[in-house]
Amino acid sequence: MNNKIFSSGDYYNLFYKDKDYQLEAKYIHKQIQEYKLNTNSILELGCGTGKHAINLAKYGYKILGIDKSVSMLKKTIKAQNLVFQKGDIRELKLQNKFDCVISLFHVMSYQITNESLISVFKTAFNNLKKDGLFLFDFWFAPAVIHQKPMVRKKTISTENNTICRIAEPELILDRNQVNVKYTYYDFDHSIKSFKITNELHQMRYFSIPELEFLANATGFKVLNYEEFLTGFKPSLDTWGVSIILSKNG
Repeated sequence: MNNKIFSSGDYYNLFYKDKDYQLEAKYIHKQIQEYKLNTNSILELGCGTGKHAINLAKYGYKILGIDKSVSMLKKTIKAQNLVFQKGDIRELKLQNKFDCVISLFHVMSYQITNESLISVFKTAFNNLKKDGLFLFDFWFAPAVIHQKPMVRKKTISTENNTICRIAEPELILDRNQVNVKYTYYDFDHSIKSFKITNELHQMRYFSIPELEFLANATGFKVLNYEEFLTGFKPSLDTWGVSIILSKNG
């Protein structure tokens, strides 16, 4: 029996297999239809394994997904109206422009420097049509500071493997940042051995005035922000917030 060698794309799909991508796609579709009814094309920045794109394509959108991780892109599927390609979302200039740009699952929170963040805003602006939408979710500063990140543990099992993931966060208040150290303990029952894999995820959290400033500075205006999925006003219990911007001119 061959032992399974898990890539980062494998871990990603395994640990987020219960994530409701269909519900999230429905929410994004509703947001798009509310603010730009004639949307046909979507550019997704940081598409990962393509789960959001796959579900959004069911609404008839033509979608191009961009990600820099080869192991993630290898997990995407071929389907009508879907194209995935490797690229750096901070330096992306495409031939065609899009009706909407999206960036989900806190991809924007991975832009921890001002330079990186501004570059992604410019990518969205440069690849959007006139009055196009830029929609993304992010970690909401008041909630992160109020609740403070805690150590989390999750264990999953496959046919031959038991994998435990421990997330150890470090809150860095003067940088608006949380550094999360992920440790994967992967036990392969077929060969009675395990391996340890470490990942460091550096995440930035944002306030609304901060994003309003960035939007205005890069040619956007803020249309709305709300708690992701619910549509409620963000609160001290709301880590995940979505914001929707419109390109000026």
